Amino acid sequence: MGELLLLLRLEGPLQSWGTRSRWDVRDTGAEPSKSGVVGLLGCALGLRRDNPELERLDRALRLGVRVDRPGLISTDYQTVTGYHRTAGGEFKVSGGTVKNLAKARENGESTIVSPRDYLHDARFLVVLASKDPSLLRQLAGEREHPNWAGDLCHPRWPLYLGRKSCVPTCPVFFRLTEDYESVEDALHRAEWSKPAWEAQPPARLDAWVEDPRGDAERQDSLRLNQGRFYAFRRCSYIPIPTSSLGGTQ
Repeated sequence: MGELLLLLRLEGPLQSWGTRSRWDVRDTGAEPSKSGVVGLLGCALGLRRDNPELERLDRALRLGVRVDRPGLISTDYQTVTGYHRTAGGEFKVSGGTVKNLAKARENGESTIVSPRDYLHDARFLVVLASKDPSLLRQLAGEREHPNWAGDLCHPRWPLYLGRKSCVPTCPVFFRLTEDYESVEDALHRAEWSKPAWEAQPPARLDAWVEDPRGDAERQDSLRLNQGRFYAFRRCSYIPIPTSSLGGTQ
């Protein structure tokens, strides 16, 4: 019997996992961010954005992500009209900026172009571990939590893949299992379905796992603050030979 792990499948026509989104420009990473996965869990549990339980989840969970199918990134250019803040704390209006909202309302609203990136047709395996196995059982709905209104099998609010317009095409909850020795072992051996249009599977898949000794740094650990700034975490890259995967179709 191995380590208790929670496995998620993130698959859909559109996904967007912003890592450096500020002001008008909304980017996406090539794979799910930890803050995005914790936000998805928050939707399932019925936790609002300012609930301290979200930060506790971030600290209590260790994340691994395997890119089962890399997505193609495209940019959608949207227009947004209103009184928008600048980086210096002022407000944009038609013709310039003013110092406060009351002044802004004496002027016409400004219209900005907001580039927004999306991943098309991507598929990811997310593996979550915790030093508290009961937490994983509560997330999976095997045990009740006194302060949660839902779980991954009975979500309180609709689940989405980074943005509300990005709807999953399969259940996010995959399974709760002790079949693997560690997060790394699950990334190497968990089931993988080869895309139907690929005659020959790739030699390897890309994966990332949280690792305090890792040489990659991500600023996507969720922290509750008014500026919505995130903490740094370290992770390691792991190449996954497709020959080691189970359930390849």
